[in-house]
Amino acid sequence: MSPIYFVHIPKTAGTSFRKASETFFGLRHVVYDYADDSNETSPFILDIVYGDGDRFEFVKYLEANEIKFLSGHVHADKYLHIFGAANTVVFLRDPVQRTVSEYQHLVRHNKYEGDLRSFYTQPRYINRQSRLLHGAPIEALGFVGLTEDYHNSLDQINHCFSVNVQPVELNRGRTKKQDAYKLSDEVVKEIEALNEVDLRLYKTAQNILKNRTDLFQKELPYVHSEIQDANKKLVRGWAWYATSEQPVDIQVLVNGQVNGHMLAKDLRPGLLRLSPPRKGYVGFHHNFSEQLATGDVVECVVEGTGQSLGKRTV
Repeated sequence: MSPIYFVHIPKTAGTSFRKASETFFGLRHVVYDYADDSNETSPFILDIVYGDGDRFEFVKYLEANEIKFLSGHVHADKYLHIFGAANTVVFLRDPVQRTVSEYQHLVRHNKYEGDLRSFYTQPRYINRQSRLLHGAPIEALGFVGLTEDYHNSLDQINHCFSVNVQPVELNRGRTKKQDAYKLSDEVVKEIEALNEVDLRLYKTAQNILKNRTDLFQKELPYVHSEIQDANKKLVRGWAWYATSEQPVDIQVLVNGQVNGHMLAKDLRPGLLRLSPPRKGYVGFHHNFSEQLATGDVVECVVEGTGQSLGKRTV
């Protein structure tokens, strides 16, 4: 099993997940990066990552000490190239609820004295989720869970990574985590307007988890993918299985009719910074035998499972 990299976005049930993972893997196999002024940050990370150490020594340390799990309040791209996108996990949460939860946490634990609006209008607290994931395509990440669907997410993480992390609930600000904060319509609209990028990201994550859950319940494999281009001459993109290194067999439909097949086996150099599966040989492309017309709809579908990889109108 490859080590898991957990991008811990504040107030998304991340503390519960990382502590449960620590219990499963054992403390000696877990390391943390919660900034250079945090007591939770592992000493060797302080020495190498925040000191003047050789970053290659960091990689060697992970291997020599059989590190299985790294978690931290870090930007995803900090360690993404080391662990690989397919081994990266994150939880997202409704942006309004997450924002209010972070405010309440700072009031309780950091003696924040301002009101809610003074908090959520500060630039550093706006679009927190998307900023921490900048440079990490959500479709490429090994698993994107939702705080609101935590147990389902955890079940699928266990299946995907062949682990057995048991649920625990920690660092909760309320007795019932599932209860939403009660806010005026005006406040909700303002937070949503400020966090428009996070809101789009969250909706994408909802769709991904829904599709993934449907396949999980049918015991069918999930495919990570993106259509990078679709025009009148061709369609191209990338795809890989979540739990297999077999090339993905893709069916191309034009206006609902089969137009061709292709395997996702081309090199995608632009993805190498993500350390993708199959050493980057995950690309696909299909040239249409006849030029398409404006308004034609192209869809890519996984052969054998029917998973749609998306539609594009040319």
